[in-house]
Parts: sequence; structure tokens; C-alpha cells
Amino acid sequence: MLMCMCMLTKRAQILFGNDLWNRIDKLATAKKISAGQLIREAVEKELSQEEIILQRRQAFEHILKIRPKPVKGKINYKELINYGREY
Repeated sequence: MLMCMCMLTKRAQILFGNDLWNRIDKLATAKKISAGQLIREAVEKELSQEEIILQRRQAFEHILKIRPKPVKGKINYKELINYGREY
């Protein structure tokens, strides 16, 4: 469970269909948290996954710049290893 020790200051109004709302309410009740907290956690999880995908894509593109295909000459393994250590 994600814990936010920050002050909640922004509000969003979201409309749900009955079926989805019932699923949200049932899961929130089972987890003993509010529906709002469940939704915030789901949004945070989705955003975190998107950030990870973006970081991986950027790392992959950088590696391709270091080691273009087809490989010409020597591969700079030291640079590849040092770059990999950043992630």
C-alpha cells in the first residue's frame, strides 16, 4: 500500500458506471481503505509503470547510440558498463 504523507489539495470529479463503482467499493472495503485512496493508489501505480517504461526506452536508445548496428570496430564495453550502472 502506498502511503502519502502529503496534504491532498487537488480535487477531481470522476464518473463511474455502477459495475465499476461496485468493484472499486468492494475492493476498498476488503482492503479497509477508502475508495478515494484505492483510486489514488491505482493512479500512482499506473504512472510509476509508465515512468519505468520511459526510462527503459531511453536507456535502450542510449545503448543503441553507444553501440550502433552493425557494429563497426570495437565495442566500448567500459562505456556500456558505466551507463548500465546508472540504472
